[in-house]
Amino acid sequence: MNANAAQAVAGHAAGKSVVLDVRRDDEWAAGHAEGALHWELARLEGGEMPDVPKDATVYTYCAAGGRAGKAAEILAAHGWERVASIGGLKDWEEAGGAVEHL
Repeated sequence: MNANAAQAVAGHAAGKSVVLDVRRDDEWAAGHAEGALHWELARLEGGEMPDVPKDATVYTYCAAGGRAGKAAEILAAHGWERVASIGGLKDWEEAGGAVEHL
C-alpha cells in the first residue's frame, strides 16, 4: 500500500490534513476523495494558489500520480512545507479512503 495515501486517509479522517484533488472538472464529477478540495493543476500552474494555510499538511492526488507530483512541487515552491503526492484516486481508495460522486 502507498504509505503517503495511508497517512493522507488517516490524517484527513482526524481533521489534521488537507486532501487536494488536482484533476479536471469532469474527473472530479466522476468521483473524488470524500472531503477533498478541488483545485485543478492548471490553476496552480497559472499561479493561483488554494486558500489553505501554509502550515497545513497537504496531500495531492490526480488520476495516476503525474499531475499530483507536479502540484506538490508547485505548492512546495510557494511555501507549503508539508506537502506530498499520494498518487492517484485509486491509491486513496486502496488505503481505505471513501469516494463520493456528484
